[in-house]
Amino acid sequence: RLTGWDAAAVERARAGATERLQNPECQKVFTDFRDAEGRTIQQNLAAWRMSPAEYLQIIPFVDGSGEKLCRSRRIALVATPNVRRVVVCPAFADLQLRQPREAESMIIHENLHTLGLGENPPTSIEITRRVESRCH
Repeated sequence: RLTGWDAAAVERARAGATERLQNPECQKVFTDFRDAEGRTIQQNLAAWRMSPAEYLQIIPFVDGSGEKLCRSRRIALVATPNVRRVVVCPAFADLQLRQPREAESMIIHENLHTLGLGENPPTSIEITRRVESRCH
């Protein structure tokens, strides 16, 4: 469970990402990508009978300070395809303060993973760039 500094950073970024996901252009990012079975991420989201913004509100964000992947200062958030949670690394709170828009994009990026999006391909950079172009 997140507390203090990390929880506040996640809530600020989640609020900004939720606002961005209200825009129909931003929502198109859910049709831009497919899971390993060829379904769009929007199709996977439809099974939840929620909008992208509503779905984002039910995803738990958990403390990743003890996770191996979080030892790298370059990694701020981690999600596994089809696992309904996002791991928050210690680097996220600082990133959110310095670059709040990037933190919001990362929240949306990880949200896509929870709905089945894998990586490589597309690369992490490609996913984030698409989010940023759709959800500016």
